[in-house]
Amino acid sequence: MAFSPQQLLHVLQALPAPERYWVAFSGGMDSTTLLHGLSQIRAQLPAPLQAIHINHGLQEKALEWEAFCRETCAGLDIPLISLQLNLRPASGESLEAQARDARYAAIAAHMNTREMLLTAHHGDDQAETLLLQLLRGSGVSGLASMPLMRHWQVGWLARPLLEFSREELRRWAQQQRLQWQDDPSNEHLGIRRNYLRHKVIPLLKSQWPGLVKTISRSARHCAEAADLMREVGMADLVLMQEIGRPWRLLISGLDVLSLQRKKNLLRYWIRQQGLPVPGHQVIERILTEVVDAHQAGSPLLRWDGGEIRRYRNALYLMPALPPAPAAGLRLHWDCSKPLDLPRGLGQLIVADKVQWLADGVDVVFRTEGMMCRPGQRQSTRSFKRLCQDLGIPPWLRPRLPLVCSDDSLIAVADYCMCQPELGKNPFCWERPEWLQ
Repeated sequence: MAFSPQQLLHVLQALPAPERYWVAFSGGMDSTTLLHGLSQIRAQLPAPLQAIHINHGLQEKALEWEAFCRETCAGLDIPLISLQLNLRPASGESLEAQARDARYAAIAAHMNTREMLLTAHHGDDQAETLLLQLLRGSGVSGLASMPLMRHWQVGWLARPLLEFSREELRRWAQQQRLQWQDDPSNEHLGIRRNYLRHKVIPLLKSQWPGLVKTISRSARHCAEAADLMREVGMADLVLMQEIGRPWRLLISGLDVLSLQRKKNLLRYWIRQQGLPVPGHQVIERILTEVVDAHQAGSPLLRWDGGEIRRYRNALYLMPALPPAPAAGLRLHWDCSKPLDLPRGLGQLIVADKVQWLADGVDVVFRTEGMMCRPGQRQSTRSFKRLCQDLGIPPWLRPRLPLVCSDDSLIAVADYCMCQPELGKNPFCWERPEWLQ
C-alpha cells in the first residue's frame, strides 16, 4: 500500500479520538514524513497537533537536529516542545534501552488525560522487532512486537505507520521534496537491530519481496494469540486469587489446570503485579521447586526483580525482599503521629486513641523468648506458635513491628493484642500489599 496523508487519516479514524495528538519528532525521515502527513490532514483530525522533540545529548549534531525540528515545526505552524536529557548509562546497561525509557518518561510527564502519542514506527521496524524477539526465544507476547495502539499512561500510544514500509515512506517523502536528518548511529553494525536492517533483511527480501507485510501479519497473529492467553490467564487468576490479596495465589486451584495453563497463569500473574516475567526455565522451576514442594517447607525461588515463596497452601509473589531490621532495634513512639518503620516496611499508626498510649510505647522486632497471651486465652504462646496460629508466613515474622511497654509485649502489629485486658487492638500497620 502506497503511503499518503489520506491513508494515514484512514488509520487514525479507526482509533479513539483523543483531546490532543503528540507527535514524537526526532527529525529523521520516518518522523518527518509522519509530521508532514499529519499537517496535510489536520483539518480533518478530531484534535490539535503538538510535536515533541527529545535531545538525548548523545550525538555531536544534537543541537543542529533540534534547530532543524524547530524550523520544520515553525514552517508547518505546529507547536513544538523540545526537551533536553543527560544520559549517563551504567556499565553494562544498554544505551539504546536507557534512551528509549528516558524518552518515553519525559514525554509522559507532559501528557494529560485522553491524549495520544504518535510515533513513526513503520513496517520495517516491526519486522526487525519480530526477528529480534524470535532470536531471543520470546513467546507469543514478544513476537506480537509492536501493537498499532495501546493504552499508555493516561491516554494512548499509537503507531499509525505500521502498515507502511520504510521504502513507501521514503518514496512519498522524496516526492514531497522533504528534508530530514540522518542519524549516523543507524549505520553502526555493532547494534543488532542495525545488523538485521542492513545485512539480514535485504537478503531475506531478495527471496521474499513481501517480507515486511508477511512479518507484520505474523505479528498480528501473535498479538491475537497473546490476547487470548491473557484472557485465559485473567479467568484462571480470578478463581485462585483472594479478593484484596493480589500478591497471593491459592495452590489448590492449580491442580485442575493443564501444564500450559499453569505456566500461562504464572506469567500473567507476575506481569499483572508489575514485576519482570522470568524466562521459561524459572517458570518451570516455580512449578517443580515451589508449587510441588512439601507443604511443611517454605521454599523460595528468586529471579532478577522478583521472588516467589510458598507457605502452606498459597504462593506469595513479591519484589526482592529487603533485609529484616536488626533484632535488637528499638524505636520509641509517642503515638502522636505515624511511625515510619525501617527497611520499607511502611508505617504503624494509631487507629483508635486509648488512654494507655499516653506515655508512648516502644516498637521492636523479633527477639528470642518473646511470649504472647492472645485474645481471651489464659495460656501464653511462644512467638513461633502464635505466628503459626495466625498463619503469618516465616519471612514476615522478623519484619513484624512488635509493640512493647517496658519489656512486656502488648501487641503483634495489628494481628492481635498480647494483653487482652487492654481492650481492642488500636494499631494499624500500613505496609506494601506484597507484605500482607
